[in-house]
Amino acid sequence: MTSEIDGATGTSASVPARLWHFLRGPRFIDLPIRLLALIMGLTILVPGSFEITEPRYAGLLVLAYGLIVLAAFLPLSIVIATTGLGIGFSMLYPDLENMFPEALILATAVLISRRRWIGFALGTLGLAVYLGASTRLGSYDAGFEGLTDLGYGWLTYSILGLCASFVEARIRSEIDRRERAAVDHQKSLDAMRARFTSDMHDTISHSLTTESAIIGTLAKESDSETADRLVAELALVNAEATKRLRQLVTSLSRWETESCTGDCGTSRIRFRAEAEQLATAIEDGCAAGRVPLTTELSPLPTHATGTLSHHFRAVMLELATNVIRHSVPGTPATLVVEMRDGSGSRAELLCRSTNASPTALTRAPRSLSRRATAMGGVCRVDEDERRRAVVEVALPIRFITHSASASSKSDTARSSSNADTIDVVDDDFDTSAVSSSAENPGATSAEAPGADHSADSASGAGGVGALEATGAEAPDRLTGTDTAGSGISGEATYRLSNGSHSHGSHSSGNARRTKGGRGKVDA
Repeated sequence: MTSEIDGATGTSASVPARLWHFLRGPRFIDLPIRLLALIMGLTILVPGSFEITEPRYAGLLVLAYGLIVLAAFLPLSIVIATTGLGIGFSMLYPDLENMFPEALILATAVLISRRRWIGFALGTLGLAVYLGASTRLGSYDAGFEGLTDLGYGWLTYSILGLCASFVEARIRSEIDRRERAAVDHQKSLDAMRARFTSDMHDTISHSLTTESAIIGTLAKESDSETADRLVAELALVNAEATKRLRQLVTSLSRWETESCTGDCGTSRIRFRAEAEQLATAIEDGCAAGRVPLTTELSPLPTHATGTLSHHFRAVMLELATNVIRHSVPGTPATLVVEMRDGSGSRAELLCRSTNASPTALTRAPRSLSRRATAMGGVCRVDEDERRRAVVEVALPIRFITHSASASSKSDTARSSSNADTIDVVDDDFDTSAVSSSAENPGATSAEAPGADHSADSASGAGGVGALEATGAEAPDRLTGTDTAGSGISGEATYRLSNGSHSHGSHSSGNARRTKGGRGKVDA
């Protein structure tokens, strides 16, 4: 409030505004103090204030009450003036009540309210000098009675002035705190806007570049089966871009708790609903490319953290992309998500794709294996009884809420569906920097003997090989998009940050665990 009024007291301010600024004072407590002084000064109008009708006495009394009012404006000058005038009044009218000490005491209180300690000491000394002179002259305030009367007034007003100074300091500190909070809030808002703009630009430009590469390859493709695969990939990229843009817009409503801190890992995501939407998008995309892929979802927890939700979405999209690229045309494929029993509050989230493949897979897809390893999980490849390729990603998870903990292994799957929130299993897993090699621009996500299915696969699906990671990793900031030629030059490179790389063994499979800090995946 004070700063706003001060802004109107510059050179362009009107005379009434300047007058008001002078009357109310620079501090918040000045106006109440000056109103108190005015009320004290107006007591001269009370009948019986003038004990005698002598003009000189009346003039001195009016002057004393006037100095009481001015004490709130010029306290130090009033201290000096009232000390001398009080002694002079006692010499002229020793038997009459002297009002100059009242102005002296009020001025002293104003000085202590401003924390002007030297001025307060001078006021106290002036009052002591006046009491000494009054006692010597035998005037109205002489002796112990005068000391008691004026001493009580001095003590009362001094305490009030000191309390007023603390109130002023408290108000100022609160104003400073709120100003700092406003500045921090503005900085956070600017950072959120910059991050939102950057993410929006990266998402749109990356998606358009990827779709352009697919469309360019599709325009040159004469084989209908390969064209159908490319259409399915195009639909998946479009669905993921649409979802990412929707998430960015939604994040604007909760930027104070998530975007400003940059901690998306602690946000609650509607995991079950998102999994259903993602499954629908994958089926629709595959249907657009005439790829008979069906998805199956077991009962899933209602919520998950942003970190787990992001990795789950990326794994699902990579599995779907691998099915589109490497399944035998016209053969049915499945993508299954389920919970595996764990101990206590621990369990595993399984994502498994099954499809007929013209070649046998002997190694896990590289990008999926890296992502699973970063989360402390594994990626396994196998064959079912019908000789179909099975790629399974197991992500260890934990239930955050106590109600989600299973009482026994047999109850884990059932209780997990009622869990409030799930998260990655530990904060110890390191997501150290792992970059996919750019030496093979047409590399697909299935790295196995025979993964390079044919020359037309290298020119068709290979031309958009970057979809292996880009479509899956759109939720994070997308960088390094290259559109050389009609395709994307090199695989999409992602970084798993925060921590150093060290390995331990896992109880099942050849995959390795990585200990350290959990990080985010940047495409």
